[in-house]
Amino acid sequence: MTIDEFAVELIGALGREPIPPAIDGEQDFKKRFVIPEAARIDHAQRTVLLYAPPFLNKECCTPPCAKDPPAHSGRVTGCPECWANMKPWGSVVAFGTHHTFDLVAKDPSQQTLAVEAKLAEVSKGRKPNAQIQQFLGQCSLAATKHHVVIGICGDRGQWYEDTGQVRKWFESRDVRLVFRRVA
Repeated sequence: MTIDEFAVELIGALGREPIPPAIDGEQDFKKRFVIPEAARIDHAQRTVLLYAPPFLNKECCTPPCAKDPPAHSGRVTGCPECWANMKPWGSVVAFGTHHTFDLVAKDPSQQTLAVEAKLAEVSKGRKPNAQIQQFLGQCSLAATKHHVVIGICGDRGQWYEDTGQVRKWFESRDVRLVFRRVA
């Protein structure tokens, strides 16, 4: 499976699969919805290597991954060693800042994908302008280095209008945006 094929499957899953109930914040959105969907596709096809943040996970791949993680049989989604080792190719250092994305993946041809996930909410009656700007900025930064970028934004409120011109601009840069309502 190529990174493009993986991206098509992941975009489809993020757009259609049910979001678990009672999501408790952005980290929970990533841990209970975004990462499991990517891992499900990753485990089914076994050619793309998925790198996910460890959160509090201490379990590592076996055999030890060093710089080349094992091909699935001993692979651990969220291995802290894999996560640390992917940073040179998976993150972006620009303008004195370091940007790591919520998931990254690599196919056998070394094509890469980044996923940026955000849960945006109205707070104290204010629309989540800063959250959306950060989300779109992270997607833009990822597009400077990765072949494909997927941005998944969960929203809690009727605060956004889907702007066709913005979506087209991002798509022309291989950035696919998915917006989902989160209860």
